[in-house]
Amino acid sequence: MIDIIICISTNLFRIYLIRRFMQIFFGCREEEKGKEILVYGGFFLINTGTFLMFHLVWINIICNLVGIGLIVLLYTKSIKMNLFVTCSIYLINIGCDAVSTLPFIEYQDGESFTQVYAVISVLLIFICELFTEKIINERKHTENIQNFSLALVPICSIFMLCLLIYIKASTVYGLVIISVGLIMSNFLIFNLYNMLSSTLSQKYENEALRQKIQNYSNQIELMLQGEEKVKALRHDMKHHMSELKLMAMENANREIQKYIEDMEAFIENPNEIVSSGNMEIDSMLNYMLHRAKKELHIVNVKMQIPSAVSHSFDVNIILGNLLENAIEAAIQTEEKQLDVDIKLKQGVLWIKIENSFQGRLKKGQKGLMSTKEKAEQHGIGLNNVRKIVEKYNGIMEICSRDNIFCVKLILYMSKIEN
Repeated sequence: MIDIIICISTNLFRIYLIRRFMQIFFGCREEEKGKEILVYGGFFLINTGTFLMFHLVWINIICNLVGIGLIVLLYTKSIKMNLFVTCSIYLINIGCDAVSTLPFIEYQDGESFTQVYAVISVLLIFICELFTEKIINERKHTENIQNFSLALVPICSIFMLCLLIYIKASTVYGLVIISVGLIMSNFLIFNLYNMLSSTLSQKYENEALRQKIQNYSNQIELMLQGEEKVKALRHDMKHHMSELKLMAMENANREIQKYIEDMEAFIENPNEIVSSGNMEIDSMLNYMLHRAKKELHIVNVKMQIPSAVSHSFDVNIILGNLLENAIEAAIQTEEKQLDVDIKLKQGVLWIKIENSFQGRLKKGQKGLMSTKEKAEQHGIGLNNVRKIVEKYNGIMEICSRDNIFCVKLILYMSKIEN
């Protein structure tokens, strides 16, 4: 009865870890929820039942390979991918089983043995899953990367269980209670971590969405202001044309030029700092630079990019983070200076942002950190910029001189419609 309880507990946790492996390789698929429950539940029942009845290696191998293979079919129809994922997951499982049992018992096919060692096995699989998730997510450059310290939870659990077995400090019933408790603790800690991570990620996404909506609102307001001025100019166009015609008849070239300049000044919107034609980039830059104009003494902007930019989202992340850091740093200085130079030539995006700063740089484990008051935001912006620079195989250079902080970027964005 004791072995049955542990077997059921460890197999449930093993199935959960297999599902985590599937999410690593294929991501989450909410639309397949019903099929997932059916296939995973069937695999659990058949796998647990055959193991408890037969205790034969070859039956266990066939059952696991077929079961994992059927689970993979939920996510991909590719035979090569199915074989790769199935074999990879099973090799991790069988390797952890061997490491957790063979050093402690003399295993013979067909004979049962205490299932306490299965607890060690699933905790080892848990560690392998964490490392696999970290490696694959880093290669994908995704934000949802498990913290390395999380692996210390199953490692400490394995160490504690092995120590109890070795020094015989507990009865069989005590080991069962401790083993089931360790499995539940690891499961709950892991899920709690994922819930907190998901909450923080959602909070960050909501903040980014709020900022984007604010940018668009600002840009729409600028467009409406410009439209009003165009309507006013169009309404008085007959009068303007008559005046220009009289000046032309009198050969008053200077007056004509002055009159046209006045018309241009009238229609120009002082709040619209940049106007490339790309609404996403213009809305973000106008919002950030409008703030800079209010807070700083000197703001110089040079911008040459086409209206059709297929990677506006990534460009906005770069410009938004760099400008926010630059403005925050420049506000704290007497000079209050910001220089922005952006240009796109032949698929290569050049960005240069300079700002006055106090001459003190904060450094963290991953490089330079911002001077924002909120400690949890330190270094996040520059790290996000670095990831996008790596994505486009670009170059990022950070330097400082005479209390001027400078960030230079070169991004090889071949898919941009130049």
